Amino acid sequence: MKQFLKIYFWQFISILFNFAAIFVVTPYLSSNQTIYGIYTLIVAAYMFLSYADFGFLGAGMKFASEYYAQKNLKEEIKIIGFTGFIFLVFVALYALGIFLLSFRPELIVKNLSNIEERSIASNLLLILAIFCPIFVMQRIVQIIFAVRLRDYIFQRIFIVANAIKILFALLFFSDKDYPIVGYFLFSQVCTLIAVLLGFYIAKKQFGYDYKLFFGSFKFSKVIYEKTKKLAFVSIFLTLCWVLYYELDPFVISRLLGAKYLAIFAIGFTLMEYFRSVFGIVFSPFIAKFNHFVGLKDYEGLHAFFNRVLILGLPLTVFPVLSISITIKYFIFTWVGNQYANSVSVAQVLVLSFLFSFLSSPTGILIMAYERSKLLYVTNALLPIVYWGGVFIAFKFIGLQAFADFKAVAFFAVAIVYLNIIVKLLNLKFWHFLWKLVSPAIVPILFILAITFFTKSYLSLEKDKINLLIYFIYNGFVICIAFVIYYFFSREYRKIINSILNPLLEKVFKNK
Repeated sequence: MKQFLKIYFWQFISILFNFAAIFVVTPYLSSNQTIYGIYTLIVAAYMFLSYADFGFLGAGMKFASEYYAQKNLKEEIKIIGFTGFIFLVFVALYALGIFLLSFRPELIVKNLSNIEERSIASNLLLILAIFCPIFVMQRIVQIIFAVRLRDYIFQRIFIVANAIKILFALLFFSDKDYPIVGYFLFSQVCTLIAVLLGFYIAKKQFGYDYKLFFGSFKFSKVIYEKTKKLAFVSIFLTLCWVLYYELDPFVISRLLGAKYLAIFAIGFTLMEYFRSVFGIVFSPFIAKFNHFVGLKDYEGLHAFFNRVLILGLPLTVFPVLSISITIKYFIFTWVGNQYANSVSVAQVLVLSFLFSFLSSPTGILIMAYERSKLLYVTNALLPIVYWGGVFIAFKFIGLQAFADFKAVAFFAVAIVYLNIIVKLLNLKFWHFLWKLVSPAIVPILFILAITFFTKSYLSLEKDKINLLIYFIYNGFVICIAFVIYYFFSREYRKIINSILNPLLEKVFKNK
């Protein structure tokens, strides 16, 4: 538990800096809707790199965690070397495609009206292509730290890198200057330096054997046979996630142009932020779940999984509800009333994460159990429901269809996940659901009531002070909801007390 506390402490600091990166830098970027739309497309193209391993990196993470739990460090390094090599091959092909697109950016961005817009799109694509391999290095370092539950060490490095990016954004941008290309290049260089530091620290603190690693950085038929089953499942998952999470900016750009993409981008940015934050919340459990599987401790896994659900519910549901209800005030104080059309889109996109406390840990559990068929079914539902709904509704509600059916697809899959939990853990459906959800009823009603009666006192004027007041307001509402949940959930109270009591005893003993 000590390692988890360290991870979450530094994740919390990382979240604060991510907040600053988004909510300080974005107002500068969004001042020009067309260029901001282009930049959003480049960020979406960058996010595509997360899927370029075609599942082998995820499979490598699973088996590397199991080998680490068994103290078989040699096999762990071989697994990471092989999967890193596969990842690099696919990223190199992707980078080549991005490089070619940099000569014809109008192929992916509709209505580039002048030479300046075309030049910006072209240069951003070229920088992305050049720095693509750095993403491979970043993921490898993350896995090295993650399998040891030492994610927080690498997080510290990226916190410093993000702080530098935020500071220099204030220097780069002004009311007259908009050097988006120079800033994007600078941010990529910061990432490169952070990754190199990560490699150095892994060697220094863990004695990581890079000689064996680089010797294993090649194709291995033995490891391929071991990982291919889970990797092929992950390839299918990757395709589904790309279709569900990442494809819409490109479709909107081609159908409606950069300005409409900018309107969607406000909600899309928030959606990606919630996705990354909840990924941070649940990602440490990937290694831990696989440690249980590696040791064949399935009873321990089920008990630990139940604790994750109880802890995850308030962490996801309370912020999503509070922010979605007050989203208009957030957008107006953040980027101004020129993005008024983004309010309904952003509200629904944020609400789509309401059941992340179910979907994220259950997906990890299914992967740990290697239940291929369940993974196929649950992940196929996302793009089928989403794009089926968009295809039918687009001609009636336009851009809003992309948001509405994002939420519908997520809710449908959450129901399926709930049924999977009941079957895997051999529980009674309604008893389990009531036991899980009932303690949250009162705090949820509190959030609904307090925001309904008090949100009108928030400002709608774009201003950093007003934005800060908005965050303080929501932070207060969410914190009170946590306190109420503490008193209504016996299991949550037991878990929190088991964490806090030893810490308090240690503090008072030192005094």
